[in-house]
Amino acid sequence: MVFDKFVEIEFGGKKHKLCYPVKQVFVAERQLTDGNIMLMLERASAGIPPNVYDMYIIIKYALMGGNPELKEDEAEALYLAAVEEMPVVDVFKAGMKALVLSGVLGDPKKAGAAIMA
Repeated sequence: MVFDKFVEIEFGGKKHKLCYPVKQVFVAERQLTDGNIMLMLERASAGIPPNVYDMYIIIKYALMGGNPELKEDEAEALYLAAVEEMPVVDVFKAGMKALVLSGVLGDPKKAGAAIMA
């Protein structure tokens, strides 16, 4: 697991870990609109933001990856709490940073520069 490669976001008066163990990447990818994380990232790096549903999927599975005890409905509730307190785009950026840090996309420094620019 990659629990030393996580991002923390704070909402609801608590810090929450976002992390992407490889299994979470596989599960999240299957639920994306296009079923392809790399395509979503390619579009994002070209300035085309993902739809709100895909942002939700990225955060939901990052929360579950960073907090393995969470059930799916609990992760959904945390996502809703997060976007009530902060812009959905900021929450999504934190999830993307967790995805980059996981190393699943290759070298985190190169992937991060391309995606988070």
